[in-house]
Amino acid sequence: MANNIILERIHAKIELLGESKRQLEQQLQRLREENEAMHRINKELQAQLDELIDRNSDMLKTNSLTAIPEDDFRGATRQRISELVKEIDECITLLNK
Repeated sequence: MANNIILERIHAKIELLGESKRQLEQQLQRLREENEAMHRINKELQAQLDELIDRNSDMLKTNSLTAIPEDDFRGATRQRISELVKEIDECITLLNK
């Protein structure tokens, strides 16, 4: 009789362990799926980050080319005006001939 009680307790503990194992396997599967989803999101975000870094780099290159200090801008403007005046003078000269 004592052996039957011990066997029943062992059997109950085995059933509890089996249920715990099933629950842990389900949790493990959910965590694996969540991990895969996080990896996909991470890859997408990394791709977006890389694209933004490239765009930022391109913008910085463009801005560095167009960003002329004010003194240089004035000098460049004066030079361009002088060139245009020379062209106009040449056109007037050609028209007068």
